[in-house]
Amino acid sequence: MVDLNTRKLKDVDWLLLFAPIALTAFGCLAISSSAPDSGFVKKQVISLGIGIAIAVAIMFTDYRKIVLNVAPFFYAAVLMLLVLVLIAGTQINGNKAWLRVAGFSLQPSEFAKAATILMLARHLAHVRQASLSIRDILIMAAIVLPPIILVYAEHDTGTTLTFGAILATFYFLGGMRKLLLAAGAVALVVGLVVVFPHLKRYQIERINVIIHPEEADPRGFGYQTIQSVIAVGSGGVLGKGIGHGTQGKLGFLPFAWTDFIGAVVAEETGLVGILFMMVLYLLLIWRMIAVAKASRDRAGSMMVMGFVGLITFHILCNLGMVVAIMPIMGIPLPLMSYGGTAVMAVFIGVGLALSVRMRRFVN
Repeated sequence: MVDLNTRKLKDVDWLLLFAPIALTAFGCLAISSSAPDSGFVKKQVISLGIGIAIAVAIMFTDYRKIVLNVAPFFYAAVLMLLVLVLIAGTQINGNKAWLRVAGFSLQPSEFAKAATILMLARHLAHVRQASLSIRDILIMAAIVLPPIILVYAEHDTGTTLTFGAILATFYFLGGMRKLLLAAGAVALVVGLVVVFPHLKRYQIERINVIIHPEEADPRGFGYQTIQSVIAVGSGGVLGKGIGHGTQGKLGFLPFAWTDFIGAVVAEETGLVGILFMMVLYLLLIWRMIAVAKASRDRAGSMMVMGFVGLITFHILCNLGMVVAIMPIMGIPLPLMSYGGTAVMAVFIGVGLALSVRMRRFVN
């Protein structure tokens, strides 16, 4: 499956490989300033090394064989891991979403995102018509439903929402009729309105903090959001300097090294640091879109765009949380937030994109 001899280094998209490495390294700096001890940074660096190795291995592998032959087994294995999490998983911050392996915490739901993208791309590879049929729509929904159910059972609402974003990306780019897209959007809005009164109390309070910030309890559900906004605002243009922040380093912003790493970056490196981070994200997304456009088949194009949709959704939701325009949902900032499994999952997508790039002239 792996062919090292016929692939030349000049075919590697070095910018596509550089951007995620730089983002993770930048994230390690922010984690070192906000995490309780140096062990967090060490684990993140190890995850970066594993992620790079995964990306390189996948790059030299024909992505078509992965989509057609490996994807079903990967998907099945991930579902088994999700079931295992429910049976013997470790609970952290109210979510039972991790497995302990050799001293490391493994979060199978992150791999489930990649597996779901591969399965959806595999299905669309066989779709020949310009628009999706009702049968295609139902099959794609059936692919996404099992991980959604299993992840929701872990009480991980944020990750559950990401699977909806993945499905929406494939529906939109796969050729779903505009009328059905509009109907789906209306149904989603109506569903949110209907479900809102039945949400758990903490979920309702988190939403109310955004809708009615003047009524937010600074010692209750509004605490984390308020502290995040303070961190962002106090950074100014140049920031306070790496390691000199107060909100994250002194513990005023709880778990700043995970979901609110963006606030740490804003406080310590200011607007300049945030712009640098956003340039790296735009570079990553731009190169992935360019690879998708150059792909010689639908499977490669849709697969890469699936990861683009996932990464973009994560960025928008996380930074929205940081600046208090979206409620806290537990959605991390890709490659920046602490989380080794999440880093490796993104590098799976990067490796697949690099594989598509190297085979853009192959029939």
